[in-house]
Amino acid sequence: MVQTRGDRLGALAAPLLLAFAFAANAEAATAKPSRELKGDPVELHTKDGWTLSAQYLPSREEDKLTFILLHESGGRRQNWYWLARQFARRGIGYLAVDLRGHGASTQAPEGEESSYRKFRIERGDNPWDRMRGDIEAAAAWLIKQGIPVEAIALGGAEVGGSIALKYAALNPDVPMVFLLSPGMSYKEVLTVNAMRAYRDRPILLAVAEDDRRSATETPILYEFAKRAAGELNTTLLNAERGHGTRMLYYSRGIIPQILEWVDDPVKAPDIGVSSDTLSGEMPPVPSENGLPDDEDLSEILGGSR
Repeated sequence: MVQTRGDRLGALAAPLLLAFAFAANAEAATAKPSRELKGDPVELHTKDGWTLSAQYLPSREEDKLTFILLHESGGRRQNWYWLARQFARRGIGYLAVDLRGHGASTQAPEGEESSYRKFRIERGDNPWDRMRGDIEAAAAWLIKQGIPVEAIALGGAEVGGSIALKYAALNPDVPMVFLLSPGMSYKEVLTVNAMRAYRDRPILLAVAEDDRRSATETPILYEFAKRAAGELNTTLLNAERGHGTRMLYYSRGIIPQILEWVDDPVKAPDIGVSSDTLSGEMPPVPSENGLPDDEDLSEILGGSR
């Protein structure tokens, strides 16, 4: 019997096809499960016309807080997975939001860009700063679910923390705020004056040593926080690695410290962290209360964004 060239190629290809099929099946069998948040998907509507996607898990007890969780630029609500699952175990509620232009929140009002990648900051109009409307929509939705306004706390990463801080500064009913990788001007959302206006409430700042920008700016914000909120209300945590919500994965030891702070926010956890552990000292700039304002700091930092 004479084998054609096609027969020989087919005989050679058969084992390869079987090997590929086996590898594909093995990969499917060992694939990691999707890191979806517990809770129910909800839809939020902002006053300026955005439709937002979020995930809601109610608190198990009436005296537990519910946190609105706000990811960093380029993120999505699933970024909170590592902290959210611990919140769920503790009975702490959360509403994790896909900020406008991120994740599944791409239903923009007519005439606006639907993706954060196309957001443009123009004089007098910063779409990132307008994300405070996303928090307003989230808080309004929670209030409709019967959550008392004084039980709605905020947690944010990077620029999500910036807008959380600015919202809390204007809304004194917010009971507490935590910030991962805080900064003074992410996406030109300025936070110094907001920190100065944040009064007499617990606030936590967490930063990683390898996050050069935040490690430089956090000590400055920390000084403002101590003067505005009071030293007993101000907690600073130092992680080894990770920017924004990535800190929750790369430095998972930070999670129990955040949980401890939620349970006891006024008495700071005894973890041996101070502003001395971070690089960057606040330059001496004269002002009426001894601390510089947003404009002064822009000059000090060379207008960095």
